[in-house]
Amino acid sequence: MACERCGGLMVSERIYDLQGMNGDLCPTSYRCLLCGDLVDTVILENRSRSTGAVEPMVLRRPRMQRLVAV
Repeated sequence: MACERCGGLMVSERIYDLQGMNGDLCPTSYRCLLCGDLVDTVILENRSRSTGAVEPMVLRRPRMQRLVAV
């Protein structure tokens, strides 16, 4: 499995949820060996929800006039 952020190797890692917030005591996640990015099922669900809500920003007019030397 390759990391979406840097393309590095992702390895399986167990996260212990001692407070029981997730409902599972030891969910399986993946961590990148190069950049340290952590991905689990909750993170993937939140990313899928947020990417649909974001609209691309369209720049309607230039912020600054371009100067041309004559």
